[in-house]
Amino acid sequence: MKISALRFIFCAFVAIALSLNASAQTAAGQIKVAKIEGQVLKLAANGTTTPLKDGDVLTEADTVTTGKGSSLVLVFMNGSSVKLGADSRLAIDEFKMDPLAQPINASTLKAEPSVSKTTLNLAYGEMVGDVKKLSKSSSYSIKTPVGAAGIRGTIYRIVFRPSANGKAFFTISTAEGHVLMQGVTTQDIPVDEGKEVVVEIDTDNPTHPVIVTQDIPQATATVIQAAAQDLTKILTETVITNPTESAGAPAPTPAPAPPPPEPAAPPLTPGAGQ
Repeated sequence: MKISALRFIFCAFVAIALSLNASAQTAAGQIKVAKIEGQVLKLAANGTTTPLKDGDVLTEADTVTTGKGSSLVLVFMNGSSVKLGADSRLAIDEFKMDPLAQPINASTLKAEPSVSKTTLNLAYGEMVGDVKKLSKSSSYSIKTPVGAAGIRGTIYRIVFRPSANGKAFFTISTAEGHVLMQGVTTQDIPVDEGKEVVVEIDTDNPTHPVIVTQDIPQATATVIQAAAQDLTKILTETVITNPTESAGAPAPTPAPAPPPPEPAAPPLTPGAGQ
């Protein structure tokens, strides 16, 4: 009985320790704002709206809106990036990741530097994203009012535009990698590299969408290429750090300088002191 009780207590202790460690290892990540063009606003969780400027920092629960002819680039701490186009609204529902061991140059990343979870919500508009290869424990999804996209590591474009006649158009284009379109039908729809899936939904009859899979049109490919070049340029100028470091945490105290060497004793003159 004593052994069973001790084993139970030990197992409970380990479970609590693992739980605390997991919660401590994953925290809200930061997103840097870059290359703003035109009017771009941030809607915070408390309802306040403020204009954004280059260098601002966002986190989960923030929402970004762009006006006509406006755009911006967002760089996430896990190395992924997004260019949000004009007349768009993107909410950061969740962005968490494990702390970094050291600052990282974003342009050198081929895969994310730590485990992360990203959930974005495109209410309307368009976006081009570059997601570094995710670890098996990570997830990255983008929701829209009619469907979602699950991403593992790719360059993609998503467009969701409702029209005035009661129809909505949801498009996913995959320039590199692999994307799954989710929630439009009972089964996921793969969007392979070089392909585009266009969904037309009648809001009066949303259970019968019209789905077309096609090669990415040249006009769309040009848009993706231009946006990807913007993202690459921004990443070359971005160093990813932990939030406390990027928020201006005090630098470590330098080690004290060694004391100056003792001056050499002057040579003795023969007979001196006698």
